[in-house]
Amino acid sequence: MKLNLSLACGEYDRTMALQNGSIKPDGIDINYVPMLPSELFRRQARHAEFDIAEFSLSTLCHLSDGGDRRLVAIPVFPSRKFRHSEIWVNARAGINGPADLRGKRIGAMEYQQTAAVWQRAMLQHDYGIAPSEVEWCFGAWEVPGTYSERVPLELPSEIRTEVIPNDKCLNQMLVDGEIDALMGADPPACVRENSPNVKLLFPNYYELEVEYFRRTQMFPIMHTVVIKRELYEEHPWVAANVYKAFVESKAQAAEKLPRAGALYCMLPWLVKHIEDDLAILGPDPFPYGLEANRHTLETFLGYVHEQGIVKKPMALDSLFASETHAGV
Repeated sequence: MKLNLSLACGEYDRTMALQNGSIKPDGIDINYVPMLPSELFRRQARHAEFDIAEFSLSTLCHLSDGGDRRLVAIPVFPSRKFRHSEIWVNARAGINGPADLRGKRIGAMEYQQTAAVWQRAMLQHDYGIAPSEVEWCFGAWEVPGTYSERVPLELPSEIRTEVIPNDKCLNQMLVDGEIDALMGADPPACVRENSPNVKLLFPNYYELEVEYFRRTQMFPIMHTVVIKRELYEEHPWVAANVYKAFVESKAQAAEKLPRAGALYCMLPWLVKHIEDDLAILGPDPFPYGLEANRHTLETFLGYVHEQGIVKKPMALDSLFASETHAGV
């Protein structure tokens, strides 16, 4: 008898086979629920609503550190991204480089957002700007509204924060100069609309991101996949079978992506992009598995502790189902 399980996840080439049912975990019928991270992470963090879900790596660490064991991860990482390209500054704030951020007001979606963890770590370790040297402003992103964290987070006393009024949004505050900079996972409207009041902190972000990878050997991980612990404890085999299905789905996508006769996606120079990326990142830019990602993950665990998202150092292996530690 098969289990019928919900899987909430973004819509990616690497998960398409799970979504369309061409790949199924052994012993499981999947109800794939496409969902954007902004909604999914909040619902899963608060209510553990889905049996299996894409999930924020930083929020998983925070929950686990606080003794919340409702979720256990498998070493699948559907979202990775370099983030130099997603720090924007007010063009009249006198910010010409990272050093000029010191003492400024920076907006962010959430302090615990994984993208922001990587961005703050990059600013601190590569440019000497510690999180305590700026003021962090949180609130609505593009449309005024009420702000609330996905789960409560108590920050160290030296971190200065402000929640903006409900009648304001970070996008307009950046344009108007009420905040000096903004970081996040998605370009705000002012960036998409090419506001003259807004510019990139790193206009040469591509070169910096390539240099970052070559120096650190890290392609930053944003999201992992979690399983409800009560389900996992009742059926431990679910973790390995779901992990294997994600691996197979990614392999299917990787096989389709470079087909040159008819382009797989709407990028005119797709094959050239693939060649360039593989030359820099190696044959598998999106590796799954614990060992293949240990360096990146352990570095990240150091960052969330350093930034106050977790209160004590974490053991990496404890976050992931033991049945998946050795891979497929």
